[in-house]
Amino acid sequence: LTSPPPIRFAVRLQLAGQFLGIALDITPANQITVVDGEEVEVEMRNVMREFVETIESEEHFSFITRGICRLLTNPYEQTWMPNSQKRVEMTRELVSFFWKLCDVNRKYLGHVLKSKDALDLLVPILHAINEAREDVSKVGLVQVGIYIILMFSGERNFAVLLNKPFTHAYPIDVPSFSGTHGDLLILVIHNLMLGTNIRLTSLYECLLTAVANISPYLKTLTLVASNKLVHLFEVFSTPKFILANETNHHLVFYLLEAFNNLIQYQFEGNTHLVYVLIRRRRIFYAFEQLSLSNFADDSVVLERDDEPQASIIYSPE
Repeated sequence: LTSPPPIRFAVRLQLAGQFLGIALDITPANQITVVDGEEVEVEMRNVMREFVETIESEEHFSFITRGICRLLTNPYEQTWMPNSQKRVEMTRELVSFFWKLCDVNRKYLGHVLKSKDALDLLVPILHAINEAREDVSKVGLVQVGIYIILMFSGERNFAVLLNKPFTHAYPIDVPSFSGTHGDLLILVIHNLMLGTNIRLTSLYECLLTAVANISPYLKTLTLVASNKLVHLFEVFSTPKFILANETNHHLVFYLLEAFNNLIQYQFEGNTHLVYVLIRRRRIFYAFEQLSLSNFADDSVVLERDDEPQASIIYSPE
């Protein structure tokens, strides 16, 4: 008899990540035991969840966050010497574990959002969901990543951090730009919303809600990000798209709210956005003049740019 081959180090890490996620998520079923001839229901406890809930030390929070960041960035780190560093691909397990950790211990979430660690976590998560946006087998990863973005966007500290310049050398599939983390977030959201994966359409409101949440704090959007925002409005404000579902007009509302916030609170720094809005004002004039006769008239054609149009009809069902 021969002994089974040893489990590789990378596989052991993946199994460990899956175990941590399951241990935090599982809810043990109550058991029935017999005491003195009578059946008694015994409530079962999730000891792992209870332990995580009690963690309060800033030192422990920093240790956990540094470890998650190091493992998330591992697949994308560049080294001068080939094969000089082990590659560990466990993004799906780490993103799920981080989501459950924030859900179980709200103090940990507060710690992350008050420090620069939020951006160190955001960038690899954006890279992962942008890379997996067309892969049907990774829809779960994209969904959890979007939920994390929405959760972060509700905190003012995170929105202010997005003004930090983006200097990471990540091979993210977005148009070349020189700006902030806020620009990167908008470019990735544009890719997600105009992709071909119809399973993500139910998350459009989550993405645009995040944009509306951070919009009052984005000081300097680049010309590239400004064009992408206006392009989203152009796609989602067409009569055909608005009539495709009874809730599609919500997307236009979130975009208009984002534009209003950017102009009202950060007008001086967002000259690129103001320029794009003026240059493409016909889109907004056409939307203002929409009526039932416009909806019934297929001859209504708006001026289009060279970017691809959305081929998805948004439906939350």
